[in-house]
Amino acid sequence: MRSPRLMWLGVGVAVLVAFAGPGGAAAAGPWRATIVDAETGKPLEGVVVVAAFAKYTKGLAGLAGAEYYGSNEAVTGPDGRFEIPARNLWNPIRVFTVVRVEFTIVKPAYGHARWRVTAEQEERWRDLTLAELLEQPDITMEMPVLKTREARWKYLTNWMVHSVVPLEAIPRFIEAENTERAYLGLSPLR
Repeated sequence: MRSPRLMWLGVGVAVLVAFAGPGGAAAAGPWRATIVDAETGKPLEGVVVVAAFAKYTKGLAGLAGAEYYGSNEAVTGPDGRFEIPARNLWNPIRVFTVVRVEFTIVKPAYGHARWRVTAEQEERWRDLTLAELLEQPDITMEMPVLKTREARWKYLTNWMVHSVVPLEAIPRFIEAENTERAYLGLSPLR
């Protein structure tokens, strides 16, 4: 018969291993790309890119309880490029928590940003997250022009940044959102 103490030690180790899955790298980024007009291929100036970092608690049922871990905001220049600097995501208690980054990319009058790749790149990068993709060299993303008021109205409902990000951390996003709202005849939200 096995000792109860040994059994509980085994259970404790099993639970620790279950929770200790990959917690993210100690450093991540930089994240960068060139954003172009989907029709013309010309660089888009004034695209707002928000990187929202959230720390989640690991549980048996998955991740829960997002907490604000920081954010960065960038705007593309005349060359359509943006860069969000590398960030230390080291997490001393990664057995119980994980830090994730989520990106929001918006520009008034434009739709959802999608990456523009060759067939070879698509095959190689098929399973990457947006954050992992933006760490690759020479990424180009394209944004389609939304040509009708209805299309702009519908897409505006998709404009969102992770809910844990404080509004004072995303002034350019709010400015872009309010520009789109003004075009649609809506009052500013914030």
